Amino acid sequence: MTTANSLTWTPLSLEDVPALTALLNRVDQADDLGEPAEEPSTREWLTLPGRDLALDSLAVRDGDDLVAVSLADVHLRLDRDGRARCQLLGTVDPAYRRQGLGAALFEHGERRAAELATARHPGAPAVYRTSGGRDPEADSDPSAPLTGGADVRPLLERRGYRRVRSWLSMTRELPGAGLPVTDPEGARVSAPSDTEREATRLAHLAAFADHWGSAPIGEERWNMLWSSHTARRELSTIAVDRDGTVLAYVIAAEERPGVLYFALVGTRPEARGRGLARAVVARTLGAAVQAGYALAELEVDAESLTGATRLYEALGFARDAVHSTYEKPVA
Repeated sequence: MTTANSLTWTPLSLEDVPALTALLNRVDQADDLGEPAEEPSTREWLTLPGRDLALDSLAVRDGDDLVAVSLADVHLRLDRDGRARCQLLGTVDPAYRRQGLGAALFEHGERRAAELATARHPGAPAVYRTSGGRDPEADSDPSAPLTGGADVRPLLERRGYRRVRSWLSMTRELPGAGLPVTDPEGARVSAPSDTEREATRLAHLAAFADHWGSAPIGEERWNMLWSSHTARRELSTIAVDRDGTVLAYVIAAEERPGVLYFALVGTRPEARGRGLARAVVARTLGAAVQAGYALAELEVDAESLTGATRLYEALGFARDAVHSTYEKPVA
């Protein structure tokens, strides 16, 4: 449709990859997110299995410019609490904010997510989930405008969303302090081969089965993550027992030049307490140093039941920022 002020509203398509990448980078710069976008990543994001852009997305255009987007993404499996997880994704160009676009996009996203949840998980409770951005620094002026994507919070609260989780962003300068030499008994620690892709996915399912909000990832989405253009398999690490079972893992990616991102880190519950997490993280850090990276970065649940934050601090990571997740039940 076309609005009175000539903005047009249509679904996204793969032809929008350059325009969407440009929008994401305008938002990244204005909001100081530190998450620049690249066209290959944007294309991968739009083509994740289970997405139907014609139904799940909505884009706002001003002439040839993309100025706002939303995308509803309902996980293909229920989370650990038996809920359908309805992720609402989107953003508005800073120059077009406070014009009602965000509220309209949330209306579309919630409606479509509810339809998807009913179709994929009939009878199951469902929950909307979205990012609330980055917390202000502790010593910042309380009257200063919110940055880091947190300016969406008033809109979320008006729509009935509440903060439910905090996530710590942690960084480690490289090479930094020396790393411990680890050689866990009964396990081979090395970079994964492509033949160990499924074994690593199964380890991830086991590792996160008891984590807050976690839902099992299917083979198709895992394969895209594994083979993403940002994936750095040679810098990823797995710990494998004599039977070929992956006990612990780090999946590494390079989303910014010179920064190695620890996208996923986990240990099977039955293998915890053996030093395997320390071994795989240390091996990836050492490989990153050898490859010339200047910084390692990860994100961890602030309430992690496994005490992961203590492990990362012991390996030289420091807390950098706090991000939030907001939720509300699907009526």
